Amino acid sequence: MASTSYAYPVPSAAPFDVDGHRPLQRLAGAVGPLVDAAATLAGTTWSEGTTALARLGYQWNTLGERDALGAVLTRSAAAPGWDVSDFFETGRADVDRLMAGIGNRAPGLATRRALDFGCGVGRLTLALTDHFVEVHGVDVAASMVARAQQQNHVPGRCRFEVNRHPHLRRFQAGTFDLVYSRLVLQHIPAELVRRYIPELVRVLAPGGLLVFQLPTVISDPRRSFHDAPVHGRVKRALPKRMVRAYRTLKYPLCRPPARGMEMFGMARATVVGLVGGAGARMLATTPDASHGTSEPGFEYWVMRPAAVQRHRTGVRVTRAS
Repeated sequence: MASTSYAYPVPSAAPFDVDGHRPLQRLAGAVGPLVDAAATLAGTTWSEGTTALARLGYQWNTLGERDALGAVLTRSAAAPGWDVSDFFETGRADVDRLMAGIGNRAPGLATRRALDFGCGVGRLTLALTDHFVEVHGVDVAASMVARAQQQNHVPGRCRFEVNRHPHLRRFQAGTFDLVYSRLVLQHIPAELVRRYIPELVRVLAPGGLLVFQLPTVISDPRRSFHDAPVHGRVKRALPKRMVRAYRTLKYPLCRPPARGMEMFGMARATVVGLVGGAGARMLATTPDASHGTSEPGFEYWVMRPAAVQRHRTGVRVTRAS
């Protein structure tokens, strides 16, 4: 899987006298605030994930309808389709690896409730039921969730839900002892990941563990579009803020349709900052190349601090009940 980059050639042009376009600048000054307001409104909507989540949901719902197992774990074009038993066995192997890591990094972790964020067809969710009393899986694609429900052999302890919101408010704060997300955030635009990481921390119980994997920065076509050189004498006479506001409005209309899965990433320092800003601490970051591109990636192990109860005689650290 690879991301698509866009190159914008810079044509040669004669020097341009901005002073000769004072009327145009005055017009831009008059209408600029209106364009800015429209761009701000649109940008707010997009940053909250309405457009991005709708696009993401459509893509993955379509992939789930075509080949749900192959979309979750891609194979070479020459390889046969997944055998269902073999597919779910990869989930058990992955969770066994996770639990071994928990034994080393968080040996006292409670095993009451776990969340599989981006559960797909339940490859990891069902495997987690061997280790946790109650497990929830959420995914943006209804077709994936429907397949997961068909495979669910422990409906009393395992639930699957569709979530097309840029948050997890369906769950109260402190609900889960473990939140796990693998091969998921790499397919979510960075503006949404910035919202989801604090939410994943919020739903952790005190002393709870969050484990997720994410590549570093992958070429961002939206930024390339916004920062491309301005062509034409008229456009170059406009204030930069007006050009950027216009491009903010235009980008969703001219963005090429995604072919299959889109890939995104985030700088390691940005991830660490989001975790710290959400009130959690980083236990470990380990190299992880499972995303399949040339950019480096990491698996992040994050812990929410245990609850602190204050008494007259001092301070005692406890776990949530």
